[in-house]
Amino acid sequence: MWVQVFTRIHRIPVAPKLFAFVALVALYAWAVDWYTATETVAKGVIDAIHSASFGSMIFGVLLVFRTNSAYDRWWEGRKLWGQLVNDTRNLSMKVKSYVRLEEHDVTDFRRLVISFPFALREHLRGGVTLNKVPGFEESTDFPSHVPAYIAESVFQLMKEWRTLGKIDGFEMLQLDNHARAFMDICGACERIKSSPIALSYRAILRQGVALNVLSIPWYFAGDCHSWTILITCVAAYFMIGLELIAEDIEEPFGTGGDNLPLEKICQTIELSVIEILGKPDFHPSSVAHPIQVQRVDLS
Repeated sequence: MWVQVFTRIHRIPVAPKLFAFVALVALYAWAVDWYTATETVAKGVIDAIHSASFGSMIFGVLLVFRTNSAYDRWWEGRKLWGQLVNDTRNLSMKVKSYVRLEEHDVTDFRRLVISFPFALREHLRGGVTLNKVPGFEESTDFPSHVPAYIAESVFQLMKEWRTLGKIDGFEMLQLDNHARAFMDICGACERIKSSPIALSYRAILRQGVALNVLSIPWYFAGDCHSWTILITCVAAYFMIGLELIAEDIEEPFGTGGDNLPLEKICQTIELSVIEILGKPDFHPSSVAHPIQVQRVDLS
C-alpha cells in the first residue's frame, strides 16, 4: 500500500501543474548552485537569506491555515450534500407511509425529488435551464433559479395533498421538515460558492510560496552542491502542492478530481428514491450520461 503512494503519484489531480512548477524550480536551483560555485559575491546573499530564515517558520503556519480553511469549505459542502441524501430518503419514506398515494402522486413526487439534486449540482456549476433537468425536458417555463422552482413544486404538491385530505396537519408538518431542507441546503451551498477566500489573502500566500521556494536553494548552496537541486524540488513539491490542492478544494462543487463527487451523490439519491417509490418513467441524466471524473485512491 505504501508503495502505491509513490508509484501513483503522477495520477493525483494536481500532478500536471505541480510537476511543471517543480521542473521550473529545478532549473532555478541548478542556476543558483552554478552561480554560488563560481561567484564569491554570492556569499553575502546566502548569509542574508540565512538571517531571514525565521520568516519561513511564520509562513509555514500561514500555509497550514490556508490549507485548513480550504478543507473546511470542502468538508462543509460534503456535509450539506450528505444531509440532502438523508432528507430525500426520509421524505420519500414518509410520503410512502403517510400519503394515500395514487399513481400520479407517486410519479409527480418521484420526478421532483430525483430532479432536485441534479438541478442543484448544475446550478452550483454555473447554471441550468429547467428543460435540461431530467423529467422537465418538455417544460416551457424558464425560472431564473431552477432548484427553487423544483422545491416550490414539492411544497405545492404537498399543499394539494393536504387540500384533498390525503394527509392531515400533523403529517404535513412531518413532511415539511424534510422538504424545507432542500432550500436550506441550496442556500448554504450558494454561500460557500459566493464567498471565496479573500483575494488579498490568497495573493499574499502565493507570494509567500514563491519567495520561499526562490530562497531555498540559497540556504544550501555552497554546502550541499548538487544536492541543492533535490532538496529544493522536494520542498517546492510540498509547498506548491499544498497551495494547488487548497486552490482546488476551496471551490468544492466543480468537476475536478479533488472536488466533491456530486455525480455519485446524485446517483445515490436517485437509486434510494427508486428503491422506496419504484422506478420512474424517465431516465435521469445523472445515470444515463454520468460525467466521468478521475479519482485516485493512494491509500
